Amino acid sequence: MLSLYNEKPISISINSKNRIKVEFCNVKMSLNPCQFRIFHNYLMGMSKSLNSSKDQVELLLVREELRVIISLSEFLQLCKAVQLVMAEKFGFKSLMSN
Repeated sequence: MLSLYNEKPISISINSKNRIKVEFCNVKMSLNPCQFRIFHNYLMGMSKSLNSSKDQVELLLVREELRVIISLSEFLQLCKAVQLVMAEKFGFKSLMSN
């Protein structure tokens, strides 16, 4: 398994079957590259709706309508990790400034 990002509490790695494993806040997901891109787009959309009055972010993960509430700092770290992997692994250039 190749580690793509590992900074507590977030870990992103890829295995020999080209599945991307994302772990954060006691949530473990195994995604194919297409699903990972969709997850990236979801996080970027969520980040656009943030405002300074929020201290938590609610993520709706599709499987069984799992709702996860994470702190704003954890959400921002997760966004940065996913953006970094998208840039390094898939050559995606973000239009958003960090």
